[in-house]
Amino acid sequence: MNNTQKRLPILLLALMLAMTACNLQQSPPAFAVTLTSAVQAETPTATAAAATETIPPYTPLATLTPSPTLRPPPTFEPPTMTLPPSAVPSITPTSTLDLSVSIPGLHGAETATPASTPGCTPRKDWKLRYTVQRDDALVKIADKYGSSVQEIAAANCLTDVNAIVIGQELRVPGNSQPIAPYVCDAWEVLTPLNGTQAIEGTGTITFNWRGPRAAHNLIRVVRPDGSIFESVVDLRENQEVDLVNNLAQQGTYTWYVYPLDSNYVQIPCHEGGPWTFMKPISPTITPTLAH
Repeated sequence: MNNTQKRLPILLLALMLAMTACNLQQSPPAFAVTLTSAVQAETPTATAAAATETIPPYTPLATLTPSPTLRPPPTFEPPTMTLPPSAVPSITPTSTLDLSVSIPGLHGAETATPASTPGCTPRKDWKLRYTVQRDDALVKIADKYGSSVQEIAAANCLTDVNAIVIGQELRVPGNSQPIAPYVCDAWEVLTPLNGTQAIEGTGTITFNWRGPRAAHNLIRVVRPDGSIFESVVDLRENQEVDLVNNLAQQGTYTWYVYPLDSNYVQIPCHEGGPWTFMKPISPTITPTLAH
């Protein structure tokens, strides 16, 4: 056998494969129809299988038991606050103790009561009178009027020389009241401070000082224009003055204090001052007409 004969089967096989491939490329619809037919062929089988599936019997649902009706939530009420006990303890009244003790033959100190000697007549020739003051004693009064305790007690019919009380009037010897020596204490200004400028234009100003004891004190204030304001006070060392009505001018004021006796005569002590203060002008008061 020659080579041509040996190659002939191989060529025929290759030709058949080429024709088959050509046919496959030219007839896709037939393949699609065949595929669709295959799918359709399988569908009755699936339907039949589904038709032959056994459906379990119907089981009714269990009857629902109604739940209890919901109640509205309880209303919140804040608790009532109880006040804490007071820190101050209450005072419980107790029965009053009777401290009175009566012992026969024992007497406590009795209140001194001035009493006159029965049948005694006070001395009428003693015209002066003295009123007992605080911290007075009969010996002190006798020394003041140049007498003795026994003489003053007899002139006033006193049974007890130690039993005198404040406000009691006694007859004393002499024709005039004795003049007590004056003590010239050092002067001290309290208000307004000397040289101060912190005085308002309205309101009041208080003059306050310390100095010799006197029955009266004369306050003299020299205004900036040289005019003078004066005020007298009795048995004290202070005085309040209205600024608008009495010290309205603007400028520097100078003031003094003069100690006076009961006859308004300066005692043998020098005056206090001079002290100064400055103030602004006070507003003018416009009178209001009544309608």
